[in-house]
Amino acid sequence: MAYSNIQTIDLAMIRENSPNPTCDVKFTFQDQNSGLKSELPAHKLILAFGSEVFMKQFFGSIPEKRDTIPVEDSSVKVFQVFLDILYNKKVSLEALDFQLLA
Repeated sequence: MAYSNIQTIDLAMIRENSPNPTCDVKFTFQDQNSGLKSELPAHKLILAFGSEVFMKQFFGSIPEKRDTIPVEDSSVKVFQVFLDILYNKKVSLEALDFQLLA
């Protein structure tokens, strides 16, 4: 699928719905209560443009070599909101649970 204008690409839609994802990193999660495992795919370049931490992690002097990164200090729901914001997806903060935002 080719896009004629880079400014009109819906990156969040591509990340969420692409049949052959172009993502080059996965974040994995394990629910501490249920043990349920889940993962969120993403693009290192987009993350790096949105966050200095990711820029240093993926493209700094000692870049991250893993393509799968376990996340232990965040829930998958909170990290999904974070990714949505980095991907310029409209996020309705009013609809979120206050505990989710804490």
